[in-house]
Amino acid sequence: MKLSDDNNNEDPVLSVDPVAFICEVEKIWQARDGAMAAAGYTEDAVVYYGQGQSHTGESLRNWPTRWFEYAPDLSITKTYRGHHGNCIAGTWESRYTHPETGKRMIERGAELFYLRGEKVYEHHMWQHSWPENEVPKDAGFSTD
Repeated sequence: MKLSDDNNNEDPVLSVDPVAFICEVEKIWQARDGAMAAAGYTEDAVVYYGQGQSHTGESLRNWPTRWFEYAPDLSITKTYRGHHGNCIAGTWESRYTHPETGKRMIERGAELFYLRGEKVYEHHMWQHSWPENEVPKDAGFSTD
């Protein structure tokens, strides 16, 4: 895991407006534009998610389009939460129909975008999904 590109710059700063950045990412995902979503990453970018999973290279370039094909009725809202140095933090809420079960899914997530210039070189995502109208058991905490 890279963790950051900060060693090349002692005081990394953003070259974009962080709120506008999250709004633009939201617009691209709302439009389900895989090419534009992929264009926001540097050539050496890494996306980390799930249980030690990641996307790089061609896999990363194809990932947004694959997701939009999986969830063609995706609706998503992204929210700016904060930034520090060259990192922007956001959350999202989305809904889509699961292609295998036909169930309507709800998803919430949090993400960190590390930028080099105007492009993302490292993206971390954490999310939780569940079927709409199904209430998960509340144990007081979650390890999911």
